[in-house]
Amino acid sequence: MFPAQSPKFELLCAAMLGAGQLFMNTAFDAEAFILESVIHSVHERDPERIDQYAGYYGQSVIYGSFMISCLFTPSLLNIWTPKTLLVISSFCFAAFPFGFLFINSYYHYFSTVVLGIGKAFFNLGCTTYLTSHSTRKSIESNVSLQWAIGCGSLIVGSMILGTMTWFSGDARKEILMNVTEVVLKSDTREFSDLEIRLLSLVLIVVSILAVIIVCFLPSKDVENCIESSVKNGSFKKDLKLTFTTSISLKMLQIVPLCMLCGFNASFLMSIIPTSMHFNKNNAKMLYIPAIYSLGAGTGEVLMGFVIAESSRRIKGFGLKPTMVIGTVTLSIYCVLIHASTPFEAPMKPTSEEPMLFYQSYPLIYLIALICGISDCCFNGVRSVICALVMPSRRAQSFSVSRMYQAAACVIIFFFSPIIPLYVYTCGLPVLAVFSTFVFFKIVDSTDRMERKLTSQTWLEQDLKSTLEKKVDQKL
Repeated sequence: MFPAQSPKFELLCAAMLGAGQLFMNTAFDAEAFILESVIHSVHERDPERIDQYAGYYGQSVIYGSFMISCLFTPSLLNIWTPKTLLVISSFCFAAFPFGFLFINSYYHYFSTVVLGIGKAFFNLGCTTYLTSHSTRKSIESNVSLQWAIGCGSLIVGSMILGTMTWFSGDARKEILMNVTEVVLKSDTREFSDLEIRLLSLVLIVVSILAVIIVCFLPSKDVENCIESSVKNGSFKKDLKLTFTTSISLKMLQIVPLCMLCGFNASFLMSIIPTSMHFNKNNAKMLYIPAIYSLGAGTGEVLMGFVIAESSRRIKGFGLKPTMVIGTVTLSIYCVLIHASTPFEAPMKPTSEEPMLFYQSYPLIYLIALICGISDCCFNGVRSVICALVMPSRRAQSFSVSRMYQAAACVIIFFFSPIIPLYVYTCGLPVLAVFSTFVFFKIVDSTDRMERKLTSQTWLEQDLKSTLEKKVDQKL
């Protein structure tokens, strides 16, 4: 094991945390891509079993539960360590894929509430664990490294989805002699009950691996860490501090970025792949979930490593430059989706023609790749700025930022059944440009604050040194 003051120890902690996130999110990410399509298939066979839009509404419940949980999770750091929060969250994540074994409204919504709590625990545990295992010099690179490894869940999920599609696709051709089947009802993609259960079993195994990895995370803080994992406050005091943080001027300045993260993540993880499934022009493209997940995961991972490496070489790369990259890539993928997707596709199966060109596997991969790059950029800058903008309330700023992000997700998923495509593809770029301008002002303000604190520290050190010299002379 590396010594706690070693940069290699910091990298080990960030890498292990990323690996835990990878396996923890694999089940959630893989299911998010196909959740509404799967629910729609089950509803078509048994309308009494679950509502046809329970996939969208369930994700709205996830982020509603997440948003509420973010209010009190910072106070739990006075009782539990960041690692404890991560362990509890891993069990909450593992409960979600069990619902695919017996899809029904009751367990579906119960598991979404539990998952929302788990996401709140994970996000606070993750960010506070990183601040206690990073210095000011290494925080940007460690955040990006952890995010890059964690987003490998999309690549692992694509492998699982691709394997299951190949397996079930052969069954459709009667090569596997009735083991399972892909049902092509009319010209839309449907999932059989057995296919769904097999996928659930695989994802349950992956979730168990996440629990094991998180349990073995190193606990000891690094020297000169940004913030210690040991808290001495009170639950009531920290709860009040969370409420005041949520309406503080500095936090309100970050709200556009947080909302952008939520809208972008919802669009990326669920609405785009659902639109591709509901597009009847894509009915014969059975590998859309696997191709899309692979592209998104590749974009997230590659961009995460680029930011991590560039942050070591270029000071501040993880802030302004990364935000600009995220805004540009978001605008590009919105143009591609707007041109190739029927406007009604997010809401219902449609045979409407696209504006300019049809979708293909290479185009789907390209769209997902650019989506992954933008999502990595926005989440990276949000995590870094929350670690810097309010030094005395880092845990609260992390949770409140996620609360606003979750609020955006709740809005999107709740109204998804009635929102046409152009609302997303036109609204997101406008919000991204606005968020970039606001973010630049926050970064400039934070830089001035850090320079002021640094100069004060130097003055205090000089004064202390002068006093010590005078005392020595008198002695």
